[in-house]
Amino acid sequence: MRRSSSPLRRLPQVLLVVAASAAAVASPGGAAATLWPNVPEQIARALTSGDALERRLAATRVGELAPETAIRLIQRGMSDPDVEVRLHLAGAAVRLRMPRAGDLVIEWLGEGDARLRLAACDVIRAAPTDRSVVALGRVLGDPDPHVRLAAATAMGAAGLPDAVSPLLGHLDDTAPEVRAEVARALGRIGDARAVVPLIGKVQDSIPEVRKATARALGELGDPRAVSALLLALQDASQDVRVEAVTALGRLRSDDATSAIADLVTVSPGAAGAFPGARPSDSATSSNDVREAALRALGRIGSDAAVKALLAALAKDNPAAPRSAVRDALVSAGAASVPALVAALAAAPSANTAAGAALVLGELKAREALPALARGMQRGVVPLRHGLRALGALGDPAALPGVLELLGDGDPAVRAEAIRAATALLDPARPDGRAVDPARALLVDPATAPDEKLALVQLLGRTGSPRAQAALLPLAKARSTPLRLAVIEALGAARAAGQLGAAVDAALLAALDDESADVRLRAAIALSRVAGPGSARPLLQRLTVAAEQDRGALGIALSGALSRADDAGGAADAKAARDASGKGLVHEVAAAIASAPDAARDALIEGLGRMPGQAAGAALARMASAAPIDDRRKIAEALAGHPEAAAALRKLAGDPDPGVRANAIWSLGAAGDKDALPLLLPLLKDPDAAVAGNAAGAIGRAAGRLGQPARAAAALCAALPDARPYVRANALAALTVAGARCDGDAARDLLARDPAEAVRLAAADHLARSGADDDRRALARCAAEDRNAAVAGRCARAAPPRAPAAGAEDVVVFIVPFDAGRGGSVRDAPAPRAPFALVRADGLLRLGVADRRGELFERGAPRGPIRLTVPAPLVK
Repeated sequence: MRRSSSPLRRLPQVLLVVAASAAAVASPGGAAATLWPNVPEQIARALTSGDALERRLAATRVGELAPETAIRLIQRGMSDPDVEVRLHLAGAAVRLRMPRAGDLVIEWLGEGDARLRLAACDVIRAAPTDRSVVALGRVLGDPDPHVRLAAATAMGAAGLPDAVSPLLGHLDDTAPEVRAEVARALGRIGDARAVVPLIGKVQDSIPEVRKATARALGELGDPRAVSALLLALQDASQDVRVEAVTALGRLRSDDATSAIADLVTVSPGAAGAFPGARPSDSATSSNDVREAALRALGRIGSDAAVKALLAALAKDNPAAPRSAVRDALVSAGAASVPALVAALAAAPSANTAAGAALVLGELKAREALPALARGMQRGVVPLRHGLRALGALGDPAALPGVLELLGDGDPAVRAEAIRAATALLDPARPDGRAVDPARALLVDPATAPDEKLALVQLLGRTGSPRAQAALLPLAKARSTPLRLAVIEALGAARAAGQLGAAVDAALLAALDDESADVRLRAAIALSRVAGPGSARPLLQRLTVAAEQDRGALGIALSGALSRADDAGGAADAKAARDASGKGLVHEVAAAIASAPDAARDALIEGLGRMPGQAAGAALARMASAAPIDDRRKIAEALAGHPEAAAALRKLAGDPDPGVRANAIWSLGAAGDKDALPLLLPLLKDPDAAVAGNAAGAIGRAAGRLGQPARAAAALCAALPDARPYVRANALAALTVAGARCDGDAARDLLARDPAEAVRLAAADHLARSGADDDRRALARCAAEDRNAAVAGRCARAAPPRAPAAGAEDVVVFIVPFDAGRGGSVRDAPAPRAPFALVRADGLLRLGVADRRGELFERGAPRGPIRLTVPAPLVK
């Protein structure tokens, strides 16, 4: 199954086309298997049968039942005389993450069958209790090394200080894999009593034990370990050296800087190891050791560490998109800025100057702008890299210097100057300084076609009326790529007065273009900038358009209605009303009554985006007698009308789960203080999309209403839910609401939850905390999680930054990926496709797309969004 997991470019009020799984667009009703009502009773009876084979078969099916029923049967069956029955039930308890299941298997730790002892360790690891973890201590002396290993793993996962003494007593276990696991467990628990005993294991005869010991010492964060870790830098195993240098970085020991800097002197790509190293015994290379050393220096961030990193820039390739040296300097943060600025003021090599400039840009160090500009003027900083740095810097004060290079003789410099100027502009803050030089190059016959397209984008980013006036004549250019670029640029910012009317007219005319791509791009542009006076012409077009054009016209009309009042933006409100004295809302509502399915969703969405109580009242009236598809869209559209919250509350009890899911999500944005009591019980709705949206809506509403404590009580209770997206959204909602559960629930989910979405949400949640236990949990996740996305999220976790300013309305069309057609993307969105949308704040919105295969997300936080596997397909 293929998913769209990469972040998508975000533009306000714009179409997003997203590839989803072919299976993800199956009918919602057939997405998951169901059980006959009498099946739970049959399984319960079979578990009490006198026939062991019948009980075994029933035990294999317990995991299919609803969690409440399954847990009850597991509790009864854990004492079954048949070993196979108990083993099957133990597996079900682990999969269900059955609360306090560890207490049920304590007696198994003394069973003669090693399989039961192993299963007990697994159950305790998945659902530990204080009693069961303490009981594991005696199993550390089990004759079977596999049992000892499982016991140590479970004790480390539980993280209880009571486990430290038993674990320390088995650091010299005869089995190397057990010794390594004991060291890892001690590192996870984080108790300082383990430091001195672990220092003695740095010299263990087995590399895997030495590697686990070095990592554990880094997790413990005690400076007493520095000397032993410095010794481990000369280990025969490259893997051990990587762990040792990583641990020294975690300790942020400046005393280790000199030794770590020696590891950095190895040339990138060198086949040999650094001086003094012995031959490697693993696939880990000297480059891996070098990169770990660079990361460690970045974490240490002292003057000496930054100096060593600056020296490494001389051998770095500034043309590479990413660089371990530059990444390390960025991780050092503001501490590296003075040294980087000083380097530019001296006479550095071209590589050093370019790398220093790029790091300053990535750090957004605006105070470095004068040094960057002087370095470029002196020829110290290569122009291409200097321009790239200025674009990343994001300081509009750099624009004049960038514009001077738009006409440079080097095509590579010109291209970088256009990119940098484009990055420094924001259509929301009109800036006409770039208009004249960009327009001059645009009309120059010598300008290459690809540069003209980039210049058009640059002009659009200026948000300047003079730029739009310059672009208007090109809206009918013969070149389709140029025409598309101009239309997109005209849609970057709204223009006022006669110029705005001229832009609207040009875009409306483009809706008649013979190219479907041009028509679609024009519709997107109109959705973003069309004045309210365009709403009626677009409404008229939509009602008579051919079916293939209704999708584009619906996008345009929805955006135009968001800026129209009931009079449709007309100067004379009386003239804008029909003979019955009713305005634009009446016209749209009347059109919905007779419109075909292809247009109804666009019209309902437009009413939802339209300001004013009249639009909300019209939607509320329609909801009472609308068909299912209309109710789904109305429930979504009412997110923009808090005054119609009563209609949303009614829709939240709709028999259709798709309607309930949309209504509940909308209540998170539009609900008042009365919404929370309604949302709380919906966390247990049998439909995963409804329950998941309820969790997200609780977090949004509680954060908006300033009631984090009420959110925490409900959301913390939802963390054991058997459905992954309910757990994930409960965590994300806690983060959004600024709430936290007591204890280590989030750390437990990060370490043990089988679902990627849950562990990602747990990583984001823990990153908001500065607690040592949370930092250690994230570090362990980064080093040990087998999922690259989760490990990367844990590694990048940092204290929260201020959210990006503002929010935006986003339209997403779900275009399925069809494995049956050779892995191609289908030509059209999939109507009524189940979806799971991941927002920039980590919340998942779940549900079913409308009849066009579209969903509309009002007020999404700025940042990347993506689609993931729909709820019905997640186990």
